[in-house]
Amino acid sequence: MAAHSDFRNDSLGRLRRTLDAVYTITFAPRSEGEAMAARVRATHARVQGETPQRYSAFSPDAQMWVVATLVQLSIEMFGRFVAPLPASACESFYRDMRVFGVFFGLPVSHGPRNWSEFTDYYHGMLEGDLLGSLPISAELARSIAYPRRPALLRALWPLSGLAAREFLPSPLREKLGLPSTPATRLGLAVLDAVLPALIPVLPPSWRFAKKYRLASR
Repeated sequence: MAAHSDFRNDSLGRLRRTLDAVYTITFAPRSEGEAMAARVRATHARVQGETPQRYSAFSPDAQMWVVATLVQLSIEMFGRFVAPLPASACESFYRDMRVFGVFFGLPVSHGPRNWSEFTDYYHGMLEGDLLGSLPISAELARSIAYPRRPALLRALWPLSGLAAREFLPSPLREKLGLPSTPATRLGLAVLDAVLPALIPVLPPSWRFAKKYRLASR
């Protein structure tokens, strides 16, 4: 990421492109999703190197972890701010996300086969030595939690810092130098009190991605 992305200077652009890819593959017609996946794969073909150790965007292990973070965060945030999901819904969502991963080149046969195996895999990764192990990991994490450009994102440091320190799981956040603080715990308590009541009354244009609204029609 550090060598192949200008996210430090274009955080909003990076986020916008990522969300566009995710929503297109998830909600757009299949032809559009396949075209988007082809563009993403072409971009990822350049993401490979030997330093500080051999890496590739096409590594099944790396792709599995990207899908895992999307799965876990989606379920956690939905359960926290909307409604808890039963195990059957988590299982269904996980299986759908494995289909999503195929568009990026992740074989369905690689990694956990079901929700139970996924939870074991996810917690095993958090407790292992790999995540956050490189010297550059903490620097990258802080650049994402506290982006310097554009000025709009810099103004949102209290919110982005809260998200990083409270939603990154332990012990990873401590390894990355972003531990929970009294201020962020207070901010999270405010979000827990406000968002569950606020989200249901927001207009659809605020609650749902545009491609989802188009697909629903």
